Amino acid sequence: MNKQRTGLLLATGVLVLTLAGCGNHVGSQQTSESSSSTSLIAKRSRTKVSAQGMTPQQAVSLVTAYAGNRYGGQWARVAKQARQSQLVVNLYPTDRYRLSDNGQGMAYEVTANGQATGLIYTIDRDDDVVIYQNAKNGQAAKKLATVTKSAMADYINQHGQGDLVNQLAKSAQVVDKSGAASSDSNGSATNQHDRVTGKYGNRGPFDVPGDMRGTWYSADYDDNSTMTISDHRMIIDGDTVSLYHQDPQYAADNERPSADLIEATKHWGRTQYLHTDNGIWLNVQGWFQGAGDGTSYMVKTENINGKPVKVLVVGEGAENWVNAVYYPTKTMAQQQADQKYDDLHYQDDDE
Repeated sequence: MNKQRTGLLLATGVLVLTLAGCGNHVGSQQTSESSSSTSLIAKRSRTKVSAQGMTPQQAVSLVTAYAGNRYGGQWARVAKQARQSQLVVNLYPTDRYRLSDNGQGMAYEVTANGQATGLIYTIDRDDDVVIYQNAKNGQAAKKLATVTKSAMADYINQHGQGDLVNQLAKSAQVVDKSGAASSDSNGSATNQHDRVTGKYGNRGPFDVPGDMRGTWYSADYDDNSTMTISDHRMIIDGDTVSLYHQDPQYAADNERPSADLIEATKHWGRTQYLHTDNGIWLNVQGWFQGAGDGTSYMVKTENINGKPVKVLVVGEGAENWVNAVYYPTKTMAQQQADQKYDDLHYQDDDE
């Protein structure tokens, strides 16, 4: 999305979490094994789930319940264990594994209590879910299927497993480990945030509010855009920025950074809260940005088709004028393209 991306690229110096929303099309079940579980994981119930507007916890629970019931084996064992303890889904870069398709760049490792299982899924370029097993570092993972979120919800409802999804979601945890799986020159484990904290005025990662995390979609300005936000990172149409706190004195002492400093921090965003008359925004600017106000983000609830829906509002400029609205599903984004809301402030309102 040209206009949206331009502002953020300028703000960050370059330019997350969950499960991406899907359209109404039915995904192809490209299944590499025909066997399914011989029995359901949980007793049948009349509880129904909807693929629309799921929280990150509900989304990962939907995939786990679906794969456990549909494919059995290790998926079923982990789903049952998670039901008794806790579903923990770790986020890693897809290049950690050998996959048939790296999709949108993030792999979701499904575990019970965080123990490695080799069970992962990714989101492909069409926003469908690709399910794998036997995924290990440097080894080829076995692909089980490509399926839409709505098709998974239909399967769950047909087999009476809605209660299982809700049970898993109650304590489910999504953990961003996308910067934690690396080693230093001596081969010992290190953490990306540990390595950068203290450098170039970096005071450590900025924790993004929970209601902002996940995958969002916009179709404003006759273009499609996808934004994935995790604990400390934003990915917009494939461009990534890591969010950190910045020492204000360091910025003041380096008003004219060298080319080396700019290069070293080009994927960093200095992040803070911006308080305005119409709410509290998450403001992101380039690490050495001087002029300009950066790009700001806020979650709002709007009435869409008679129902309250949380949307992600993007603002820029001196008065944080709204230049884009992102929605929880791609279908909704296309239906609401270029829609304006009375409680949001647009630049042409002042003209």
